[in-house]
Amino acid sequence: MASDQDIKKSGDTQFCAHCGTENSRDVYSCDRCGERIYLPDINLPPPLGLVECQQCLTANEARASYCVKCGSSLSNAARISVLGGGDGARRAPHSEPGGIRVSQRGRDPAVRRAPEPKRVSPDRVPSEPAKPPPATRARQPEQEQEQRDADRAKAGEQERQQAESAEGENKSGTRSARLPQSARGWNTAAFLIGPVWGPANGVWIGVIGVAFFFIPDSLLNLGLRFTLYLAYGAFLGFRGNEMAWRARRWASLEQFMKVQQQWMLLALVVNLVLLFVIPILTR
Repeated sequence: MASDQDIKKSGDTQFCAHCGTENSRDVYSCDRCGERIYLPDINLPPPLGLVECQQCLTANEARASYCVKCGSSLSNAARISVLGGGDGARRAPHSEPGGIRVSQRGRDPAVRRAPEPKRVSPDRVPSEPAKPPPATRARQPEQEQEQRDADRAKAGEQERQQAESAEGENKSGTRSARLPQSARGWNTAAFLIGPVWGPANGVWIGVIGVAFFFIPDSLLNLGLRFTLYLAYGAFLGFRGNEMAWRARRWASLEQFMKVQQQWMLLALVVNLVLLFVIPILTR
């Protein structure tokens, strides 16, 4: 900040009227406080009027604290009230009359310091308002149906892939175990000798078939008892492989299939023997 005694200025600098900081000539606002720096036009004076620097006779805004040209303090600067406009209102020394009324700053009660405007950085560009999203056209019923079909097909493909990947894992002995597709089908041993096959394979529900032989004839005759036994055996035949796979831990699918084949052979042999023995015993 320059003093009143030392005023040596160059054409490449200017001073902030707010804080007196020396700045480069080409800046828009003060590097220190951000106040805008400009030299007011005497022909277009601001609403609050002008004051004249006592050192360099430069016209400044009435609210300025420092001269924008030399940086001197304007605490005792004379106020310039321009009565006319245009070329007839040229600035003159404050001792010279003719269109200019001079008064000491602070003595005129009408001179008040206007509130400082809000400073806005020159390189700050206001952002553009967000554009509303484009309106989407309503889908046609055919397009909605095609989209639903595509979603169903995608979901089905994912389920199929999950099932295929689960088939490769040996989760036997658990409730969530899924029997591979190649091992599903009819279990002859479970149908023919369910009460024996069931406990041996961990399917304890198979022993229920024995109860049909102990029901009194007064409750069920022989024909109805035999029909119920066949129906229960058919249930074990259809679901036997899946129940056996979940009932106990198997080393592999090949070992499971081999054991079930052995039980099938045993069931066939037992039933063939019974076909010959029962007629002989009933004679």
